[in-house]
Amino acid sequence: MTKEEKKMYADMRPIAVYGMSNWGGLEILRIEYGIEDYVISRFNFGEPEEKIHKSKINYGVNHNTFRVGRYTIRLDECMSC
Repeated sequence: MTKEEKKMYADMRPIAVYGMSNWGGLEILRIEYGIEDYVISRFNFGEPEEKIHKSKINYGVNHNTFRVGRYTIRLDECMSC
C-alpha cells in the first residue's frame, strides 16, 4: 500500500468490527472486490498509532476467512456497524 492509501484509510470509519477483548478489537474499513478480494483492516486497542493491514479473503465451503498476523478471522463472526 502507498502512503496516500494508508492516510486515506486512517481517517475512515469501520464498516464492521471483530471484538477480541473487552478493550478493543479489529476494525474492517473496506472490502476490495476484484479478481482476488481483500479486506482492509486495523487493530484498535486505544493506541495512538494504528497499522493498516491488507489481507486476502479465502473462500471456503463452510466459511470465509482472512488472516491478520497470527489470527484467522471468519467474516461471518464480524459485526457490521
